[in-house]
Amino acid sequence: MKKVLVLVIFFILNAMVVSAVEADDSIDEFIKKEYNTSSLPALPKTSPKSVESKTIFSGNKPAQAEVPSAPTITKSTETNTPTLKTDLPKVPQKINVRTSKLGWGKKINVKFNTNVSDRTSKGAKVTFITQAPVVTKHLTLPSGTVIYGTVVNSHAPQMLGNGGLIAIKADYIKYNGRTSYCEGKLVNLNHKAVLFNNVKGDNGYFKGIQKVRQPAKTFYGKSMKVTKKLWNGPGAILTPFTYLPGAVFLVGDTVVSPVIALFHKGDNVYINKGTTATIKLTSPAYIEY
Repeated sequence: MKKVLVLVIFFILNAMVVSAVEADDSIDEFIKKEYNTSSLPALPKTSPKSVESKTIFSGNKPAQAEVPSAPTITKSTETNTPTLKTDLPKVPQKINVRTSKLGWGKKINVKFNTNVSDRTSKGAKVTFITQAPVVTKHLTLPSGTVIYGTVVNSHAPQMLGNGGLIAIKADYIKYNGRTSYCEGKLVNLNHKAVLFNNVKGDNGYFKGIQKVRQPAKTFYGKSMKVTKKLWNGPGAILTPFTYLPGAVFLVGDTVVSPVIALFHKGDNVYINKGTTATIKLTSPAYIEY
């Protein structure tokens, strides 16, 4: 009975193998019918050397793949020592400086140490020298102390009788080798008041009128002399002819002289070295000493 079963199983297995082979052949034929297998590219050839990993058996145990050794880290013995820079700018040492205050409105009598005029350009430097000591709470500026100024405005004489102009302001006071900032203006020049810090030349309009009228006045005076001589003699009848031209000329000149005087210019401004003046501080000044 056992032999029969073994034979049956044997035949069944053989039949299964045969049917599998036939099925594989049928599938292969079906693929060849449906697809053109002749145009398929050839498989790449592989060599044993292209295999990156291999399993090596030694006896019954697989050989372990060689593990690369870890890199060794060596600690540098060098130390980052800071370097001191020697090319840095030098910090100036603190100098003890004391100051003394000159209050607002302080007047300082000076004299010009520079020649200036209304033709001096704006921004030009001017120097003054104090005429008398200037007393403060902690120090006294001696006579001869230098004060520096600047021309802030200037123009030459203009039409309409306008005279020349120059405006100067004080900037610095030099004492004991130190220069201290200040702000000041001129309030007096040659014992004459200066308004708004503007030193102006005399207006020339009225002088222009007098200048225009002078020829007419001269002619009129001569005509009057002749008229007086004729008046006391037989030529009195001619006096109208000697008087009227002079009178008409004088009247006509009096009428037109105000118009002609508009084209006259005023006087120039000249301030010579040594001219006396008074500077008034417009803000407190702190004198270093």
